[in-house]
Amino acid sequence: MQLSDEQVTGNNQAQPAKRPNILLVLLDDLGYADLGYMPHSEPDIYTPSIDALAQQGTRFSQAYVSHAYCGPSRAGIMTGRYQHEFGSQFNLADYSVHGVPTSETFFSTVLKSADYSTGLVGKWHLGEEPEYRPNVRGFDYFYGMLGGGHVYHTKDFVRVKDYDPAAKSVWLYKAPLMENDRYASEAGYDNNLYITDMLTDVAIGYIERESAKPNPFFLFMSYNAPHTPEEAKEEDIAALKQILGDKAAQDQKRLTYTAMVYAVDRGMKRIVEKLKQTGVYEDTLIVFLSDNGGRINNASARNTPLKMGKTSVYEGGVRVPMFWHWPNGNLPKTTYDHPVSALDFYPTFTALAQGKIPQNKQLDGKNILSAVRANENARVNEALYFMMHLPTTDGGLNQTAIVLNDNKWFTDGKGDWQFYDLANDISEQHGQPFGPDKQAMLSELEQWACGHIRPQWFDSSRYGFEAAWDKNNMPNFPKTFSQISTQGKCK
Repeated sequence: MQLSDEQVTGNNQAQPAKRPNILLVLLDDLGYADLGYMPHSEPDIYTPSIDALAQQGTRFSQAYVSHAYCGPSRAGIMTGRYQHEFGSQFNLADYSVHGVPTSETFFSTVLKSADYSTGLVGKWHLGEEPEYRPNVRGFDYFYGMLGGGHVYHTKDFVRVKDYDPAAKSVWLYKAPLMENDRYASEAGYDNNLYITDMLTDVAIGYIERESAKPNPFFLFMSYNAPHTPEEAKEEDIAALKQILGDKAAQDQKRLTYTAMVYAVDRGMKRIVEKLKQTGVYEDTLIVFLSDNGGRINNASARNTPLKMGKTSVYEGGVRVPMFWHWPNGNLPKTTYDHPVSALDFYPTFTALAQGKIPQNKQLDGKNILSAVRANENARVNEALYFMMHLPTTDGGLNQTAIVLNDNKWFTDGKGDWQFYDLANDISEQHGQPFGPDKQAMLSELEQWACGHIRPQWFDSSRYGFEAAWDKNNMPNFPKTFSQISTQGKCK
């Protein structure tokens, strides 16, 4: 979708005299109920620092990401486009030679061109090869992991002296961390450091350096917590037991998970303290969210009251906790109850930076700042689309959904559609085969699907996705849209 200049740059509203710093905090596989401030939060979650920020800012009750798992969701965030449109709808496998196409300009590049200092701390998962790495995609500074995650204790890291990336024999979750284009220092590793604390330390150092400069900064704080493997500090487990008493999780696996989230909360407290100490707290926009719903298959997240979780386009897979905090930003301290998308970050951040979208750049999000400030629906009668390809060996399917205001149509891919009234059925327990605007909404959804291209890569070969894709003549859209009269437009 090509946006107008007003939608992209926000020229229909007065620009603030001082451009804010932007701190984007993205957690990995965080459950919808796994922050204390959330309406259906679990009693075993303790996140006082995050909760305080949320209560002082704008909380989003219907915030969506554009895909139900890690890599594609991040591709959507950084490009401002649905990942299906440029072939990035699967995770990158370890040691993949692929990456998000360089024809897609990331918003980090736009902010850098607008004279922002740009940093990424934590998880990348958008390409390991040199031409896809953060330092050539708009980031001045990078510290973290190139792949999809990492083990948490340095005792389990493979050290640089023992690592041969060409052999591809080491699980990437154990590979040495990177700092820009070199391996990061291993100082202190013998003390068994914890990666969440390490990332927080690096972020604090970045804020210390960049806040002293005259130009604003953008920091993408990309924690890998609480993504598997579920590994916590014993000190955090003990602290939660002491703080919560009988409310602490009795199941050891869940307790480990809650301690991982608590470690992030400790980190956020330190980051906020550094923002205040350096005098930039009031002029920093903090955007906090998860990259997708919590993982409930062999993991410990809770998505209450939503249905399902990661890898599903039911609400539990794509609706995420999110808040914005910006003391000088005139943000309402309330709950914003209208649909927004992580695709909106690209044009919104660009407007705040007074940057310029590259010529012919396609965007699927919009600048939502003025609507958020006014607590008005930013996309009245403008739909959001979701699709998960399931090229299983016994028949390929496309789990697909469209959300328009509070109306949602969903299919598991077999051609049968269910309508959900999200305003009254957020848990998606009462699906009906009939509902408002079925023909119009599904026709619009099919037209969106027509613009997709074949995935440029598939997840790990152990899943058999690529072979199943060809065997089952995926994406097989005629099967997905078999209930509407315009079926067959997409092949």
